Order: sequence, then C-alpha cells, then structure tokens
Amino acid sequence: MAKLKIYIDESGDFGFTEKSSELYVVSFVFHDTSKSIKPKIDFLNEKLKSLNYNGMIHTADLIANRNEYAKMKLEDRKKIFSSLFYFALKCDIKIKSIVVDKKYKNNKIQLRQDIINKLKTMLEKYNEYFSKFDNIIIYYDNGQEKLMNILKEVFENYNFEIIEEFNHKEERLFQIADMLCVLSKVDFKSNKNVILNNQEKYFFSTFEIEKKIKDLYKKNLS
Repeated sequence: MAKLKIYIDESGDFGFTEKSSELYVVSFVFHDTSKSIKPKIDFLNEKLKSLNYNGMIHTADLIANRNEYAKMKLEDRKKIFSSLFYFALKCDIKIKSIVVDKKYKNNKIQLRQDIINKLKTMLEKYNEYFSKFDNIIIYYDNGQEKLMNILKEVFENYNFEIIEEFNHKEERLFQIADMLCVLSKVDFKSNKNVILNNQEKYFFSTFEIEKKIKDLYKKNLS
C-alpha cells in the first residue's frame, strides 16, 4: 500500500488587530514512506548529540534566542540550525509552503478563503502525485482549529487521516515544516524588500540565507 506522510506547520494567526501577525504561512513536508530516511534521521540525531542537544528544534525560538535556547551561544544555535537544514537537503522528501500577506485581506473570512484557494490550487496542480497514494497521513496538532477545518475540507477527496498527537521531538520531519515556516517568511521579506527584524539579521548575518533558501526550494513539490 502506497502511503504518504504530510507534516504541516503554520506561522501566524487569523487576527486583524494591531498585535496580529502580518503574514500567515502554512508549510508542508511530504514523505513517500517507501523511501526510507532512517539513516538520515540517525545521522542527524548523532550530530545533535555531539552538540549536546537532543530536543525538538524550534527554529523561531532558535533564532530569537529564547526559551530553551536562551542561554546558548550564537555559534551553538547556528550549528543546530545547520544540522536540521542539511538534514532537510539530504532527505528524500518534497516540500511546499504558502504565504498570505494579510495586509491585502480585510477580515478572517477573506483570509480563510485565500488559504483554501491556495491549498486547493496546490492539490489540483499536483493531483497526479497525491492520487498515487492509497493512504495519506497528515501530522498536524498545533491546535489552530480554523486551519484544521480547512485541511479537512481541502483533503476531502483523498483517503486521509489526521494525527493530532505525536512526539514532536521524534518526528524530525515536522521540525523541517517548522523551519520552512520561518524560512518562507524570510524569503517573502527578501523578495518584497522588507527589512528583516534584528534577531533575523543577527542570526543569518553569515549564513548566505538567500542562497540556502534557493537550495532548499529545489525540493519543492513539482
């Protein structure tokens, strides 16, 4: 039985107040389970072990130097990021992300419809890819009920199930989806000539981040 695992993460909110997010991002990591990535995962875990880190990699916190990374040196945080990034490059996976600029939306209804339209367009464009799988397993548990309902709606024509509870630390592909949300925002800002925030500029100052994002986008679903 052909099985596809899809790891989904989001960044942003459906609000339109002064404190609401400017962008809404949904990122996808697709893994055809017939293609083993266990050796790559084992290698990543060993690499992280050598860096004295074995937790879930949360890219936004890593860049912002907060929560569990608050006492880490910049050099160590960059090494953790690089480990996850090159793991993503080497894995036999596909990726995709959508970015909605909320300044062109007036309310939650318009935002919701735009997300639905973008996701349905993606599924229609790559229907041949999705249709070859007998079962699609979606990993999403961030608790945004609005996005959960959207996912159920757009995937209704496929044989799918949604797993809402899983170990984020063990599911390294989910951590790629988390990273992709951050990099998609950085890429969007770069393309729109929007200045990165101080934390992003400080973290990515020596990373040649635009080139790295282009390298990662070579794994885009096509």
